[in-house]
Amino acid sequence: MKIELTIETSYLPTWGSFEGLRELIQNGKDAETEHNAPLEVRHKSDTNTLVIENSGATLPHEALLFGHTTKVGREELIGKFGEGLKLGVLALVRAGHEVKIRSGSEVWLPKIERSDKFNADVLVIYIEKGRQPKERVQIEVSNVTKEEWGMMKPCFLFLNKVNKDRIETTYGALLVSEADIGKIFVKGIFVEHDPKLKFGYDLTKDVQVDRDRKMVARWDLDWRMRSIWQESIPQRQELMAPFFEAIEANSGDVSGITDSGAQYLPDEVKNAAVAAFKAKYGADALPVENLADSKDLEHLGKRGVMVNKPLKAILQTILGTVEKMKSELANEVVTFYSWSDLSQEERTNLESSMALVSQAAPITLNEVDVVDFRSPNILGMHKAGRVLMSKAKLADRDTTLETMVHEVAHHVGGDGDHRHVAEIERIWSKIVSILRSGK
Repeated sequence: MKIELTIETSYLPTWGSFEGLRELIQNGKDAETEHNAPLEVRHKSDTNTLVIENSGATLPHEALLFGHTTKVGREELIGKFGEGLKLGVLALVRAGHEVKIRSGSEVWLPKIERSDKFNADVLVIYIEKGRQPKERVQIEVSNVTKEEWGMMKPCFLFLNKVNKDRIETTYGALLVSEADIGKIFVKGIFVEHDPKLKFGYDLTKDVQVDRDRKMVARWDLDWRMRSIWQESIPQRQELMAPFFEAIEANSGDVSGITDSGAQYLPDEVKNAAVAAFKAKYGADALPVENLADSKDLEHLGKRGVMVNKPLKAILQTILGTVEKMKSELANEVVTFYSWSDLSQEERTNLESSMALVSQAAPITLNEVDVVDFRSPNILGMHKAGRVLMSKAKLADRDTTLETMVHEVAHHVGGDGDHRHVAEIERIWSKIVSILRSGK
């Protein structure tokens, strides 16, 4: 019997020997799971033949139809589109391998031949009677050397001895062996290598891969890696240190730790991150992502420390966001002063700074309060349309003017807002112009 498959031989041109074997071994693993048909893969060095065999199963002729599958909705299975056998055989035959499939009492012999019907080279399957019926599927692939198979075998985790350096989670396994660094597997089969990773991952369930099955969608990978770490650390506390090393290095392993995702990490991870941060930078340190926030927090008496996004996301789950920190600090006023409480020097510095600033942005004493802040490092504040000035800083003329400019500019925008920055520049330009003119 001869069956022509409607697959042009140029289909999937980048697929070669590995991709072909990957598809056949994947099908064998699924058969083991779905039909309780044990999988055995062995290499025959004397003939350079790789044998892929499932005992207790056979292939129906419908398996040669594109789309024929019993795997739909079965998340525990690797394949699901009903095309792996056909495409795997095509890639192998095209790469120069002879393939022989024994199924029950039949022998299937794939060839590439010219089709008169389609006027193209296509994959053809010849089906012949075998020597004896046997409940098994055995695929023999020729021209696979021992060295070639030695390089390919590690790409199939389920064909190797149980790896003790893996931590199982709902979303897959964290691979902590040095041999697996940067390797991404999907259900035990190698998909890609990412040099930005410090660990390896074996993903499970319905993972999104590209058409050639060589790459996991980045958004999906990021989410799964974060979820794997989320469940791995409670199992193995010694993972805490390498996890924070990955955070410090901003490695690809932690790119899924976003402002929203960080909240799902174990509490011990979040608390440990805060403790380490405070120990390194001080009790007044707060995490920021840019210079503008760092400057604003320093203005409010805190130390803004630049950190990468994953670490900032983790720290924020305990310390709160920069915006929240600024809001809380804005309420740290402990004393209000009247005009009679100010020294002559303090009055002079305050009035002169207001006189200069008001040339660009009108400001009167009705809009200003002189206060003591809880932190002696806070220079001033803009709150509910009012300018709050630290009494402790009024004796310094230059600091008083700088603070007045900064706070009055808040009339048009918040800290870090481009309007706020532009307003500061505009006011200073006007003040410099006035000073140069001598008016």
